[in-house]
Amino acid sequence: MTTWDTIYKNYQQGGEAWATLQEGLLPQFLTFVKGNTFEKQKALDIGCGTGKYLLFLQHLGFQVLGIDSSATAVEMTQKALGDTSTALCANMFTYDIPKHTYDFIFSISTIHHGLKAEVAHLIDSIYRSLAPGGKVFITLPDIEKHKHWRTFKTEKEIAPGTYVPQTGPEKGLAHSVFSEQEIRQIFIEFNDVNLSLDEIGRWCITGSK
Repeated sequence: MTTWDTIYKNYQQGGEAWATLQEGLLPQFLTFVKGNTFEKQKALDIGCGTGKYLLFLQHLGFQVLGIDSSATAVEMTQKALGDTSTALCANMFTYDIPKHTYDFIFSISTIHHGLKAEVAHLIDSIYRSLAPGGKVFITLPDIEKHKHWRTFKTEKEIAPGTYVPQTGPEKGLAHSVFSEQEIRQIFIEFNDVNLSLDEIGRWCITGSK
């Protein structure tokens, strides 16, 4: 059972709504979607959780796919989406995303859960998987702001810029944090890259192929 599967199972049983479980759809995400055109209307959510973002896009006419490392989260997403869309239990760092397929790939509070080399490799895979003109919306934690998160009251640095909480629901789970300069470097292949910090210290990153 993965760390996140434990978190989702606990949530189903009335436990704490940890991390993104406690928040609604990001206003920045809604603004981005409403302000752009997606010709294929084919979207992938990396770290789909309960499926709330996919359900929103499905109502807009998107064909959607979600992946998550938690089998429990995948079950919740599939129930929300019904039979017309799909959710898969998969490791985001090893999942083979079809190339040139999606015109929208997004990930909220997910892809930083690994070493920085893994995150950079996944960003490269995302770029290759976008159709021409395809767009991304991705969040990554800020290298300074993350210090105020509950998760990091006790932490151990296991690699430069990568920390493992020593207590709490995410104990033992790698978290990589990034400066603006680092983010611009790993998104260097993308066009129209825009970064903005949200109120809790996540970089909201948008760009296109």
